Parts: sequence; C-alpha cells; structure tokens
Amino acid sequence: MCRRVVVGCLLVSILAVPVLRAQQDTTGRFSFIFIANPKPGMAKQFEDGMKKHIAWHTQQKDQRSYSVSVVAAGEGVGSYRVVYGGLRWQDQDQAAPIAGADIADVNLNISPSVESWNSLIALRLDSLSRIPATEPAKAMNWVTYTYVKPGKGPEYSAYLRRLREAHNQANSPYRYFVLTVIVGANTPAFALVRPADKWADFTPARNRQVLVQAFGELEADRLLNTLDDVVSRTVSFVTVRRPDLSYTPAGQ
Repeated sequence: MCRRVVVGCLLVSILAVPVLRAQQDTTGRFSFIFIANPKPGMAKQFEDGMKKHIAWHTQQKDQRSYSVSVVAAGEGVGSYRVVYGGLRWQDQDQAAPIAGADIADVNLNISPSVESWNSLIALRLDSLSRIPATEPAKAMNWVTYTYVKPGKGPEYSAYLRRLREAHNQANSPYRYFVLTVIVGANTPAFALVRPADKWADFTPARNRQVLVQAFGELEADRLLNTLDDVVSRTVSFVTVRRPDLSYTPAGQ
C-alpha cells in the first residue's frame, strides 16, 4: 500500500509530533500513519517493545499521544498501525529537539522485532465526512482505501460530496470520515473510515438507496457509474484499537 522506508528517518518524522487538543481548529489538519509488520512469530516481542516505549514516554512526561490498532481482518491482517492525528506542519519542527532520544528508544525496544515499516501522510477532509474530528475514537475501524486514476481526484471528491449530502438528508446511520493520502505510494488515494464499538454496528451503506431518495434514479445511477470511470482499485480492512499499546499523557 505504501513505500518501505528507512526506519530511523521514518520514526524521527512520526514520533517527533506533539499531541493536539480536541478543541483546536481542525482545518487543514493531517495524520501520520505508521504501519509496522512484525517478523514472523515475533508479535509478542513487538508488543512488549511497544509497552516499554510507552514507559519511556511516561517517564519523560511526554505531552504527545498516539493510538495503536491491529488489523484484524482484510488487507494487511496482523500488521499494526500507529496514528498521530490532528497535526500541523509546524508541530514537526517544534518537537525536533527530543527526536533523538525518542528514536533511540524505538530502535532499542521495537525495531528488532519488525520486518518492515511503511508510512503515509493523510489529510482529513471534514467537508466530505459525516463524523466531526472532535468525536472520540471507537473500538474498531472499517477502513476502505480507494485509489483513483490520475487526474480523477476532483471527480471522486464530487461523488463523495453528493454521497454525504444524500446520507445527511436521509439521516442515515452510515457515518464515516474521509482522508486523502498526500504522501505515500499509490496516490491519489482516499480512505473512508467507519468507526464502531462492535461488529454489529457496521450497518449496511445503502448508498444507492439514499442517492435515489435524494436525487432520483437517473442522478443516482450517473453518480454510481462515475465510479467505474475514476476508480482504479479499492482495498479494505478492519482494525481493532489497542489501548494497551497506545500512549495518552496523564490528565488527557
């Protein structure tokens, strides 16, 4: 899904990011998404290393936070995803002085159990989403990456805008937020993320039904047929959050 990179450079860029408060303006905010693939048979060692790294952050009284999840089904099953969300570009620069000690602890406790690292940067698109950025995370995420053909990003965005409008009009339970990948392999790409507390909460999309209700059959079919022209491929997976591997500063 994304390019393999040198571990040290990758983690300096990802782990040197301060946490951002939920009440801050989220316009133009982005996420670093870091994907770790443990060596065969070394998932436990990887998790033990992540817990040691949490202890390091705690000892430092670090005010940054990150959320870890594991892919439970679909593409990349068994991989771990570390997400730093709601970032600004200047946050990278401000945290640079502590990056060295952070990366040293990662290389000591985590890297020996990792077979490969991948990463991407994704911009959150609130105008296309049905979940506000300030809504608390849930236990699971159903993630669908849609890779669009070159030059077709605006058309796919237009489809997502109409889809959001239709679901809003229907007051449907199909809720999601949208990211667009701005750094990483296989761009342009969009990620539609559906949070849930349990599997039963993943309600059917019924996209055509709400599109017909909102715009009529002809327009609904035109919008859905647009996907055949703009979409290259899709990839989906379900992640389960691992609070025991995640870090949140005291008092947050």
